Amino acid sequence: MLKKLLPAALWVSVAAAATVTTTTQAADVKAQIKHRDATMEAIAGHFTSIMSTMKNPGEFAEDYQFHAESIARLSRIAAKSFPEGSGEGKTDAKQEIWDNPEEFKEAMDTFQTRADAFAEASKGTDRKAFAMAAKNLGGSCKGCHDDFKAD
Repeated sequence: MLKKLLPAALWVSVAAAATVTTTTQAADVKAQIKHRDATMEAIAGHFTSIMSTMKNPGEFAEDYQFHAESIARLSRIAAKSFPEGSGEGKTDAKQEIWDNPEEFKEAMDTFQTRADAFAEASKGTDRKAFAMAAKNLGGSCKGCHDDFKAD
């Protein structure tokens, strides 16, 4: 009797482990998407904080460096926020991210480079250079969203 129950118990254990693994993977993907969305929202928040006061910065100008440096730091997190398999579920990320990884990496590299330039420009007093760096950074965001984000 024990010989007959042992194989059945083994199969039940294997099935249970597979279910737990699948459920865990689904939870991981959901967490990855949520993390990615929050990172992108943080970037947008910092960028909006600057852009909304760019024409008349007043007292907000003293915060520009913080916001710009935060965007540069977050750009590194954003680049790591699209692991293989994280396109399943409720996400605005297009499948093209994983179908064209070299093109997506190039877009993220451009974003990081421009975010670094924006952060560097925020340290100076040349508002025209800062505005140009903002325009370049915004262009990299738009280009990536046009190609890799669903509306």
